[in-house]
Amino acid sequence: MMLDLAVMVFRHIDDADHAYADACEAGGDAAWLREAAIVEHHRHDRIAVRGSVAGHYVDADDQQDVTGKKAVEGALTGALAGVVFGPAGMAAGFAAGGTIGGVAQSDSGSHLHSALFDEVRADVPQKSSAIVLLAAPEHVDQMVAALESGHRQGRLVRQRLSDEAARALQDAVASSPPDAPEGTI
Repeated sequence: MMLDLAVMVFRHIDDADHAYADACEAGGDAAWLREAAIVEHHRHDRIAVRGSVAGHYVDADDQQDVTGKKAVEGALTGALAGVVFGPAGMAAGFAAGGTIGGVAQSDSGSHLHSALFDEVRADVPQKSSAIVLLAAPEHVDQMVAALESGHRQGRLVRQRLSDEAARALQDAVASSPPDAPEGTI
C-alpha cells in the first residue's frame, strides 16, 4: 500500500490544534481526521506528539518531569541566598530556586528518537506546531484541501514514502496502543 507523509506546519505552537478543530467543525466525518496527529515543537528542541499515527494512538513527549535533583538543588540554593533577607526572603528564594531548578530539570533529559520523531524535528521548526498524517494519498489530499480552505494557513511538507520508509515510521509507533475502532468514541 502506498503511503504519503504530510506535515502541515503552522507558525505558532497552538495553531495546529486550532486548525484541526476548525477542520472537525467543517467536515467532522473525513477519514483523515481519525488518522492525524498534532505535533508541538517547543523550545530546547522538545517535541510532543499526540494523535493517531499508522493505526496507533501516540501520546509522547520528551519534556521531562519538573521534580528531581535540579529542582531540589535550586530550592536549597534559593533558600540559602534568601537567608540574607530573613524568613520572607528565604521563602521567596526557596520558591524561585525550586522553579528555576525544575525548569532546568525538565529541559535536561534526552530527546525521543525514532524515524517519526526525527522526521518531525526536521520538518517542524521550534516554537511551531503541525498536523502530521501518514496515510493513503487520497486521505492526504483531503487533509490538504480542508486545511488550505481554513483561515489558518500552514506550510505543507509532503512526501511519497518508499515501502521501507513507511515501515520504519510504522515500526516507530508499533509499541503505542492501537487506535479506538471507528464509532467507539
